[in-house]
Amino acid sequence: MALVLRFQLQPCIGIAITEAGESSENPNSAFEGLQVLLADGDNMNRAVSKKLLQKLGCSVTAVSSGFECLNALGPAGSCFQILLLDVHMHDLNGFEVASRIRKLRSRSLPLTIAVIASDEDDFWEKFKEVGINGVIRKPVLLPELIDELRRVLLQV
Repeated sequence: MALVLRFQLQPCIGIAITEAGESSENPNSAFEGLQVLLADGDNMNRAVSKKLLQKLGCSVTAVSSGFECLNALGPAGSCFQILLLDVHMHDLNGFEVASRIRKLRSRSLPLTIAVIASDEDDFWEKFKEVGINGVIRKPVLLPELIDELRRVLLQV
């Protein structure tokens, strides 16, 4: 027997992203309130990425497995705008999670950014096939995170 409870803590928040060259008091304020689902099987990586996202003003929900990620999204999509997805999780890898998410075909699916430890560039074609919109290499660093979030959000 399984019991699955889903709660929506906050309503969806619209985000306006400015071009990187535009000036403002706080260049990272564009991420304030951004709803992010962080899926990473490694406790340390998950904690560091969560802190970085929170530093940018994002509202972060962190999960430690592919199954938890899919449950957090639910069958009809979710209120998350970004999914930061570790490609090398233990139960379901990031490719499988992204493929399953894409099959939901909901308008409210988040933009997906893969987190990879590899320096290989041959992943990009496979990423596009499964609906991954961006890539960040480990270790996740604040400047790269900001750049990739801006790039992915501006391509919408």
